[in-house]
Amino acid sequence: MKRKQESLLTKQRLLETAFQNFYEVGFENTSLDKISKDANVSRGAAYWHFKNKSEIFGEVVIMTIEKIKSEKREIMLSEDLSFQEKVVELLIVPSKNQTGFKFMQQSLKTLEVYPEFAELLETFRETRARLYEFFLTGLMKKGLNENDAAAVSSMLYNYFEGMYGSGTPDQVAKNYTPEAIRRSISIIFTNL
Repeated sequence: MKRKQESLLTKQRLLETAFQNFYEVGFENTSLDKISKDANVSRGAAYWHFKNKSEIFGEVVIMTIEKIKSEKREIMLSEDLSFQEKVVELLIVPSKNQTGFKFMQQSLKTLEVYPEFAELLETFRETRARLYEFFLTGLMKKGLNENDAAAVSSMLYNYFEGMYGSGTPDQVAKNYTPEAIRRSISIIFTNL
């Protein structure tokens, strides 16, 4: 029992260290040996848990996607929030987990380039599509026709994506505060 718990802790430490390595220097510049060294785990233990760098990268991506999906799902399924309040809360999610979102943005290129990550890339794209569909369905229920709902959904989706986009000008990024988001969504919903 104690051995199993230690093994799980070792694996978790490797995953957390791998996240940091991939986040800081990218997939190409990270090795399983460096991850094991940084995690203070023997090379053998690292290779016992993960057969190679691609496998640990895949697990880190899945772990990050699941965390983000869980945060969004909780908001989407809330019965205590109106649709407008859900939109605001969803748009605030990236500011609460900037590192995770930036990691996913950085990882997207790796997922697109390496064929072994095709399934993960599809999972990532499906997650993104669900957010757009949530906006679209909610706006149509608010009475917008399909074309108008699609236009506003695209805008909201891009607002969400822009929250963690690299190279965002400071004058734009400073408006990614919960209050500014509430104000802008209020303006949009007032005109629906």
